[in-house]
Amino acid sequence: MTSQANALPTALIRTSDEGRNIHVLGANITVKISSRETDRLFTVFEATTEPLQGPPLHLHREQDESWYIIDGEFRFEVDGQEILARTGDTVFARRGTRHTFQNIGTKPGRMLTTVVPGGLDLFFEDIEATSPRGAVPDIAKLLPIFDKHSQELLGPPLAAREAVKEPAGV
Repeated sequence: MTSQANALPTALIRTSDEGRNIHVLGANITVKISSRETDRLFTVFEATTEPLQGPPLHLHREQDESWYIIDGEFRFEVDGQEILARTGDTVFARRGTRHTFQNIGTKPGRMLTTVVPGGLDLFFEDIEATSPRGAVPDIAKLLPIFDKHSQELLGPPLAAREAVKEPAGV
């Protein structure tokens, strides 16, 4: 029998304006269902990504991740495969795949992300504590956090890779 202190909720509701807000590496995340509330079974969060922004190339060793595009246009890269996704589309990346995405629209894009098992929200909390809003991320401080959460940082965001491809003076 579970003690009252460790009891998990049998039902949850988060209204559109509720959730824990986290700012992580240029994105605004609102955790709708936390890992703590599901005994780490899953996490659900809404993310707002500014135009031409997105996370660095990375992988999760232990988590599957899916994104439902609420609003906007995104370019995903999953194990080298380019995927274009728009409002209403869903994208899935299996654990162990190299992946990233970029908002290719002209306004902030929004996605609802589900991660199984949970824990990505805890990763975001650790990242936010190390790299607060407006601070330039310190890779030396980020790498141990990636390792702690069974993730690997593999490369720069798509925007940074595209900037390198552009010839000088263009």
